[in-house]
Amino acid sequence: MSNPMERQYLSPNCILSLQGFSDENNSSDVPILSILSQAQCQIIGNPIILSGGLTFIQHLIKAVSAYSQTLLSGLNHTWESSDDTDYIVLQKIPEKNRHLLTWQEKKAQTENQLQIELTTVQLFDLLETIDQLYVDKYTLPQLEDNPQPLSRRYRQGEISIIEQSTPITLGFASLALAAIALFILPNPNTIKDPNQEPEPNINNTQTIPPSPPLPDK
Repeated sequence: MSNPMERQYLSPNCILSLQGFSDENNSSDVPILSILSQAQCQIIGNPIILSGGLTFIQHLIKAVSAYSQTLLSGLNHTWESSDDTDYIVLQKIPEKNRHLLTWQEKKAQTENQLQIELTTVQLFDLLETIDQLYVDKYTLPQLEDNPQPLSRRYRQGEISIIEQSTPITLGFASLALAAIALFILPNPNTIKDPNQEPEPNINNTQTIPPSPPLPDK
């Protein structure tokens, strides 16, 4: 096993740090962090630091992907792991317009539960750091769970226009940006047809006075 190495991924409100080693069989000129010993995720300004191994980082990626798909489509896209360790889930807090990230050592055990309340900006920065990790081909190349659009079993009735326009795969940052924009924008009251001709303004109509009578000859 080679010397230990560390990779950090930063955004204004989030730090994602990974420590590990490179495989001895690595033939790349750039060392590849393929053996993870510890991962840490911290929201700047919040004293809680989430940490764990490969299972933790995999569950974090899948949980934020599922939550972002829910925000984007408006449909419930829950994710459940077959491994109950490092249980991670995100939920909306409607009354605060915020998002709650919950970590538990095991799904059924809440004794050591950790919870972080995220603003929408902090959520976006969390997804941005995950996106940085995901596109880094020199760190954990075994991560292959690209975010996918909602499967047919999550669809209810008519397929939304947003879902129809969702590409097959999206980067986490792009997905977050679209989801957050939909989360904070109000619904339009009236949608006008751009092809409809404008109605005449009655108030601006001018009345032409009659011509005076011609004088008698």
